[in-house]
Amino acid sequence: MRMILADHHRFIWRVLGFWLFYSLVAVWAAQAQPSRVVQAQNATCTTKWLTANLWIREATGRNDGPAVTRIILENGGVRGNEWCGFTQAEAQKRCGLPRPKGAGGSYNWFLDSKRNVLKGKVGSFDSVQVGHKIGIYSASRGRIAHITACVELARAVRKGRPARGAWCIGGNEGRGTNAGMHRTFYAATDIYAAANWNY
Repeated sequence: MRMILADHHRFIWRVLGFWLFYSLVAVWAAQAQPSRVVQAQNATCTTKWLTANLWIREATGRNDGPAVTRIILENGGVRGNEWCGFTQAEAQKRCGLPRPKGAGGSYNWFLDSKRNVLKGKVGSFDSVQVGHKIGIYSASRGRIAHITACVELARAVRKGRPARGAWCIGGNEGRGTNAGMHRTFYAATDIYAAANWNY
């Protein structure tokens, strides 16, 4: 009986030891979020870059044109790629902020659960802040197919006011020769995902 109890106690101490060790490793390896002030400054930086480049348009509406091609190629894409993800990657790069692997794919921005503040039915639109990346879901593709950045939050629904949602700036919006970088309003119901890449 004593031998069984001794084995049981050793087992419990081993489990506790492993738990403590891996907890300390996880805390040490985790990336600490900077203060809200620093995150707000980073959001301001990306928003300024996006706003300054609202003039960018495609040449023929086929993901082309000198500025569009430069953004795609400088961020690891191939001529003619959809470029909404590359636009956000360029803004992050200009501000010295991280980008996900495969940043050209809009869905790749929402794979890190630590950064997501909203994804599908998990999370709340109330958590979205200026600078967060916004993902728009495409039913035909069965995934997030467009990414843009929140530059201003709209107020809650009131008479004579716009619907609750977010004003966003992103690339690869619009059609034909008007396609390019635009400031677009997305209602809260159209926003499928949001992720914090401000750190």
